Amino acid sequence: MIKSFVAIFLFAIILVSCRKADNGGGSITPPAPTGTYQQLLADSLFLYAKQIYYWNTALPDSASFNPRSYAKTDTLNGLQSELFAITQIPINAATGKPYEFYQYANSQGGTVTTSKYSFIEKTSDLYGGGASSTIVSNQEQVKNIKMTLDGQENELGFTMGFIPVSKLNGTPRAIHYVNDSLIGLIRIVTNGSPAWNAGIRRGDIIAKINGNAWTYNNNLTQISNALDGNSITLTKYDPATKKYTDVPFSKALYTFNPIYKDTVITIGSKTIAYIAYKSFTDSAKSSMPVLSAAFQKFNDAKATDLVIDLRYNGGGYVNTAEYFAESILPQSAANSVLFKEIYNQTMQNKQATLLKKQPVYDANNVKLNYTYYDVDYSTNGNTTYIRKQGPFNAAANITSIYFIVSSNTASASELLINSLKPYFSKVYLINAPFSSSDDQTHTYGKPVGFFEIRIGKYSVYMSNFESQNKNNQGGYYQGMATDTYVNDDIRYDFGDPHENCFLQAIRLITGNNSYQPLSASPRSLGGISINTTADNNPRGLPVGAPTKIFNMVRVAK
Repeated sequence: MIKSFVAIFLFAIILVSCRKADNGGGSITPPAPTGTYQQLLADSLFLYAKQIYYWNTALPDSASFNPRSYAKTDTLNGLQSELFAITQIPINAATGKPYEFYQYANSQGGTVTTSKYSFIEKTSDLYGGGASSTIVSNQEQVKNIKMTLDGQENELGFTMGFIPVSKLNGTPRAIHYVNDSLIGLIRIVTNGSPAWNAGIRRGDIIAKINGNAWTYNNNLTQISNALDGNSITLTKYDPATKKYTDVPFSKALYTFNPIYKDTVITIGSKTIAYIAYKSFTDSAKSSMPVLSAAFQKFNDAKATDLVIDLRYNGGGYVNTAEYFAESILPQSAANSVLFKEIYNQTMQNKQATLLKKQPVYDANNVKLNYTYYDVDYSTNGNTTYIRKQGPFNAAANITSIYFIVSSNTASASELLINSLKPYFSKVYLINAPFSSSDDQTHTYGKPVGFFEIRIGKYSVYMSNFESQNKNNQGGYYQGMATDTYVNDDIRYDFGDPHENCFLQAIRLITGNNSYQPLSASPRSLGGISINTTADNNPRGLPVGAPTKIFNMVRVAK
């Protein structure tokens, strides 16, 4: 592969170079020179799939598929229907379902079936600038996600969860109550966002939204609308002082720090480094400086163990995942294989001739002077070798890594985990489910990536390659199996040893299953003593999806 390409793992957008050819998936017949605009686009979409789709040999011929049957007056809707039909043809023998089969519950309580990876959007929507203020998953039309990966967002910068007030017992935020009703807490705050700059932090108790004491059970629509608004006033409650504080702030375009928290704690002989990471943003612009500083801090502290928190990380740029891994791996791993990308045989054999019609665009939507056909899709040409970054763990003193993950941990996050496995004696995965409906045993499952194909006014992203590690391990389409699960604990900020997920990692590291950090002493509120027993099931009911999910992304620079 041409080395001027930078890889990215995203759940909603991927710009790459690649090509394809038909080698057993049926003959390719050029589209008829006549037909409506919509019919010709439908022809083109199927012909490209026959050459560059990762599972292209499973597709029938054009006459059998009849792409023009999907053409509609609503051009985008027709193309989306056709792409969905294409992606539901290749079957995963392990599950008996399509590789791209995906279902989710919509806000109306219904079930939606969609493509798990591939999607199509108007090109102008993907490069228009400005990010959606709604926290969404890839199945909901994500637009302008590129801005997030460039380290910028245009939103309020926080999400919330709701838990029974009794779950605050035993914490510094314990509240006297009569009825065990649901109470709102801050789940995530993006570092550098309007919410962050206003002083909002994970675990804060929110008593009112825009002056309204709304409840989760009765006012969910009003709450969701307020969180998606251009401005908001959150009323924080501090149980220690029994004071309410109004915190107003407005949506704005901002540059964020992709690290939620990095810290080092010492427990006995163990010095534990912890980092919570939002997304694999552009390496040079956003991620590399802060990651370099964090790992330098860990090195200076002589960390003996490492916890990486990716529970809210839906992916991002492949080159950033590469830099992250190379900052952790020892010097002895230098020049060894980190990961490889496998394209279909049509592309590897340089038979994807339609790619001659696809010029390469860089991350800024500037056309370059070559096409996707000019790119090397051989496995050797798409193998990434380790270049050790920084001094952290250079001497291989860290032999095990502990990841905190979730069912939304995807793409570049999974690439990082899979790439590190051959080089450590143990890579331990702690699942942090957000709600009872979340998968408690697996990550999202996205070992594939793709690049942008432009058809008319539309950008198509269909699965083009699968990633594998040094030991040829990949194929985690149903997600990576986790070792244990502890519910996401929104009562505490990231990196707080009281937070149940981090606490579980600490117990695994120290070998002390009963370890408990020093807690605040029992307090009396209103004459009623607060129980200090720890609660292992504090996860909050979410408002919207907890995090964005991105696709494995490749872009030209």
